[in-house]
Amino acid sequence: MELFDLALYLGLILLAGALWRQYRSFKVRLPPGPRGLPLIGHLHLLSTLPHRSLQKLSQAHGPLMHLRFGTVPVIVASSPAMAKEVLKTHDLAFASRPYLLVGEYAAYNFHNIGLAPYGDHWKMMRKLCSTELFTAKRIDSFSWVRVEELSGMVSGLLAKSASKEVVQIKSFLTDFTFNVMTRILMDRAFFGPAGADSQGKAREFRGIVEEILQVAGSFNVSEYIPSAFKWIDWNIPRFKRLHARQDRFLQEIIDEHKVGHDALAKPRDFIDILLSYFNHGDSRTDLDNIKAVLSDLLPGGTDTSITTVEWILAELLRNPLALKKAQDELDTVVGKDRMVNESDFPKLHYLHAIIKETFRLHPPIALLVPHMSRYECKVAGYDVPKGATTLVNVYAIGRDPTVWEDPTRFSPERFLEGAGKGMDVRGQDFELLPFGSGRRSCPGLQLGLKTVELALSNLVHGFDWSFPNGGGGKDASMDEAFGLVNWMATPLRAVVAPRLPPHAYEKV
Repeated sequence: MELFDLALYLGLILLAGALWRQYRSFKVRLPPGPRGLPLIGHLHLLSTLPHRSLQKLSQAHGPLMHLRFGTVPVIVASSPAMAKEVLKTHDLAFASRPYLLVGEYAAYNFHNIGLAPYGDHWKMMRKLCSTELFTAKRIDSFSWVRVEELSGMVSGLLAKSASKEVVQIKSFLTDFTFNVMTRILMDRAFFGPAGADSQGKAREFRGIVEEILQVAGSFNVSEYIPSAFKWIDWNIPRFKRLHARQDRFLQEIIDEHKVGHDALAKPRDFIDILLSYFNHGDSRTDLDNIKAVLSDLLPGGTDTSITTVEWILAELLRNPLALKKAQDELDTVVGKDRMVNESDFPKLHYLHAIIKETFRLHPPIALLVPHMSRYECKVAGYDVPKGATTLVNVYAIGRDPTVWEDPTRFSPERFLEGAGKGMDVRGQDFELLPFGSGRRSCPGLQLGLKTVELALSNLVHGFDWSFPNGGGGKDASMDEAFGLVNWMATPLRAVVAPRLPPHAYEKV
């Protein structure tokens, strides 16, 4: 009986909220949207790939929509003009984040950079990372780390090619990007010969991160109902278990650093900087701040790069003429006696066009990390209520036929001529927003681009690529597995063969 009474009470609260919103809707001019249902709003209209469902809804209701997910008002921007309104014109109004389960349980109660609400704590964390980690000088200072880890990835692929084994490229990219980030953050590699003693723990941590991102992108009921009823969310116990395992890994890393940490000495890595900044992590708050930064930077600096390169290679395998054009450009600029180095990047125009075209078709985050309106405001003449979760559907923008000619076709040439020529990915061209724009854009954009460019250019220059068993482009599944990161649902498998003389691989 008590359970029935509780369910009835919850239903009455949600119904009262729905009636109040309906009453208010007569007094304000909300953006258009479909008719919702009592209690659940428009949740029934979402599929397992929400970015596609929202794209379809925007085609019927316009580039700025108002929806309701449970009790939460939601604004969806699906065009370059509406993205600009949200991310630039009204940047300050939409600079905060809504309540997300992943922020509470995997980001140390919203203490990281990506999910913290707008305020002094977020400003402090953003400034710390921007000045101590993501400056151009510091990123360039770690070029030798990227080159060493690239050499390890190339050696592994050469070994696979010699035995004619089928390669799952995601595993190689994971080891490469994870080692790059951990060497920058904590002066330590976890994969390959240098990390042989800790590889098992690192694999476990990578699995935890991928599961967190997958669960974070799924339906979490507590994000859409009053906080008093969060206990009914079946994902909360799962998040707590994942967080406990994540916390143990990070705690071990921090404890190892504390042993040899000298606050007066020159920092060895970013964790040393964090220990000095946060009082050696002596208080629970300071320790959680350090862990929150690491829990943000490790997946943020690896997963988007991994999925981007994997999508690019999948598209090149399905479009062999584009692959040949990229290899011809590399042969001209770099030659066949060495691998690609970072000083070659400015001359690789077609390769950059390939990267942009893949960002357009397969953005690493299909729906940018949700924003939230900090106060009531007007967008394109419509009223946006305070506290509205705001989604920018960059997947829909990248496939909008009013913006792009033949939008589903893979054509890097569109960025070498016409309106696409000179278009940038750094948040100033709202037709192409893989890293967002404005205050909440990705702070690690430059490091991410360097990582993608170095990995991709050398994989394309150093190897010929083909599908297993001589298969063609139709053999590759191009479906997404939705989460916070836009993974390929089926990891790419390919056969690689060296295309350069043996001595060239010694000059990575």
